[in-house]
Amino acid sequence: MDRRDFVRKAVLAAAVGPFIRTIPRSQGYRTVLIGSGWWGMNILRTALASGTIDPVALCDVDTTHLEGAAEEVEALTGTRPRIYKEYEEALSREACDIAVVATPDHWHALPTIAALETGAHVYLEKPISHTIDEGKAMLQAARQTNRIVQVGTHRRVSPHNLSARDFFKSGRVGDIGSVRAFVHYGGGPGQITPDSEIPEGLDWERWVGPAPYRPFNPSIHPRGFRQYLDFANGQLGDWGIHWLDQILWFMDEEPFPHTISSVGGRHI
Repeated sequence: MDRRDFVRKAVLAAAVGPFIRTIPRSQGYRTVLIGSGWWGMNILRTALASGTIDPVALCDVDTTHLEGAAEEVEALTGTRPRIYKEYEEALSREACDIAVVATPDHWHALPTIAALETGAHVYLEKPISHTIDEGKAMLQAARQTNRIVQVGTHRRVSPHNLSARDFFKSGRVGDIGSVRAFVHYGGGPGQITPDSEIPEGLDWERWVGPAPYRPFNPSIHPRGFRQYLDFANGQLGDWGIHWLDQILWFMDEEPFPHTISSVGGRHI
């Protein structure tokens, strides 16, 4: 089944309607983390620090990540969360209030739509989706289920960005004719890395999921997937979304561009 079929069926399922739960806030919002790697755990640590969540379950296709994350949550909370390899099982069993989706980009749409279908709100790591059509399907599901989907463009809440926007909106910068944004991010020329055996504990077929299948390569997982367009959208989908979002935010979301062009690559 390809990504288009995955998303189409998930949206149809979401149309059935959410199962709404009311749980006393004193217990903490029941939270499931889908994607328990380094950044998913960064999000969960911050949520735990707020004192408002109960991390009932973790999900990941890499048991090394999963076990390490479960041990950390137990150390932080005193309770070991349940662990799952498949998000479908986690969502069906846990009756969560919040799902945190921190998977690679090509897996953003399906867990988000599935979580919305159960009635959960979603904190979704950026970018929203891997493709435009996936993003449209996710928006449709959020509207149909009347659930909140918050995207992790966290620069909107950082103090220095808030003060910069206040200065910008004060008018002291004058009329704006052009905005340019930069990111100075290391990397340099890429190196050819040969495919290798799938590491023990990693369900590689599930990791690839709705993307075109390819053999395991250690340059992809962990943390290298963004340079592969089957799984992400390069630096534009990683860093670019933050700057584009910030520009739109400073400009009160207007005007949206009429045309877009992009040039890029990485020397090998």
